Amino acid sequence: MGAPRVGVVTGLASEAVVATALVGDDDLPVRIVCAGASNARAALLARQFVDAGVEALLSFGIAGALDPALANGTLLVAKAVVTDEGESYTCDRDWQEALRGALAETRQPCRQGAILGSSRLWREPGDKSALFARMGCLAVDMESGAVAAIAAEAGLPFLAVRAVADRAQDALPPLVEDAVKPDGMPAVWRTLGALLWHPAQLPATLRLARQSERALARLRRLEAVRNELFGGF
Repeated sequence: MGAPRVGVVTGLASEAVVATALVGDDDLPVRIVCAGASNARAALLARQFVDAGVEALLSFGIAGALDPALANGTLLVAKAVVTDEGESYTCDRDWQEALRGALAETRQPCRQGAILGSSRLWREPGDKSALFARMGCLAVDMESGAVAAIAAEAGLPFLAVRAVADRAQDALPPLVEDAVKPDGMPAVWRTLGALLWHPAQLPATLRLARQSERALARLRRLEAVRNELFGGF
């Protein structure tokens, strides 16, 4: 494949696997990278995509809900991405509409609104509630803000597509702070060690694992709209 037309940034290796499967074997001009749940790495990778000559940037994966009305597995097509500092980046309107139209044709519901692209992990329901009240964002992830900023700087179309894992009312176990390696793979031994020392985290950890898998399953259903997902701008 030559120079990629679309650069896709994910946070987790499992998200990158889903995106790769959606691209399939048709040699679409798409390149996928994983930032390892790091805002800084997401920015670096997005910048490398720009230097490689991509025509658009896509933030793709799962997210944590801020809106208490959002259920696990809800698909989000962002209208805008807001950063911790309050900077707002509008997602490409043509891309939004192309994907939304394709989703409607295939009877796949989605929610549209703003997503918070944060540099930190938000674990507590009280914090999520405060963020929702203050910023009005539907959900939060750790890559979209950085990717949106690079796209805006380069004058490139940008879109964020996410599926909800943890709900707004769900508390995440403390071990998630160190549960992902820089390559986006799960830090299995660190997680097991944390559970050994703090077994009370097990129920929340298992719940999050189930929720994350349901969110990934929702993303897999985007195969029916992959042309719009990867080229609707």
